Amino acid sequence: MSPPASLPPEGPHPAEALSALADGELPAGERAAVAAHVERCPECSEELRAVRAVRDALRALPAVEPPPGFLDRLVADLGRRAALRRRPALIGTAAVAAAALLVVLVPSVTGFGRYRPEVEQALLRHVASVSALAAVGSTTADGGPTPLVLSEPVTPSTALPREAEDLPAPYLAPPELAGGYRLVDVFAHPDGVQLVYERGRYGLSVFENPGELDPQGMAPRGQPVEGDPATWRWESDGVAGRVVVLERDGVVVTAVGDEPGDAVLSAARSVPEARPLSLAQRLRRAAAQVLRELSPSSAPPQPPAAA
Repeated sequence: MSPPASLPPEGPHPAEALSALADGELPAGERAAVAAHVERCPECSEELRAVRAVRDALRALPAVEPPPGFLDRLVADLGRRAALRRRPALIGTAAVAAAALLVVLVPSVTGFGRYRPEVEQALLRHVASVSALAAVGSTTADGGPTPLVLSEPVTPSTALPREAEDLPAPYLAPPELAGGYRLVDVFAHPDGVQLVYERGRYGLSVFENPGELDPQGMAPRGQPVEGDPATWRWESDGVAGRVVVLERDGVVVTAVGDEPGDAVLSAARSVPEARPLSLAQRLRRAAAQVLRELSPSSAPPQPPAAA
């Protein structure tokens, strides 16, 4: 008899073993233990369903020879038991179709790929959120003596609040950041999350968006920090370097703060590495990489045909 659905799962999530379970590669004893966990764990049950759907979709595609070096990069990202590792001939037009199926079939809190930070929108969200929290007494931050100057009025409002401990990977909400900034609240936006911190009269917003930072999206106002080309400061009227953008292992971090000097830079640099992705999320990120590498815009130019 199956255990009641209300019972909690036993032990840690099996993670990589789910792919092996779907392919029938686990020894009998381990298979029984993983299957029992899946029966009790909605999260692992959904992930196993996604892995099986991707596996079936990929098996239905025709085989095409991959370009040199592509599979090594793909397998390294997927990990030891990634589903694509055992299907090495899915490339070209077929691989684009496979990647599209992965993006559709593998559930995830968000997509992956190149990300261009919406800095002006982050500025507006920061001021709106801090204003709303101050209005209800949740923060003492008011911008300090030299508050951020924005290009348009801001209506005090916030996005939907979230519990810090309930954020899905890769997001995380550290309770404190460098400089003594303390977490006040967490908000969910369609493209990521916003963490609001305070230190006395100064507020600080940290936006986490999944993806790889697109340096072209920082031009022309973004300037690399001297000695640290992976970290950017945003320079515009009234901002004075109080916006910092950097990447943390597949998560683009945009920090917007009221405190002048290097306080925002120090706080942004203290954001920890992103939380590890689930197997389903890693499949989705790998699919995004497939689409980028095989899209016509990323293909190398071809020499003209001989006359």
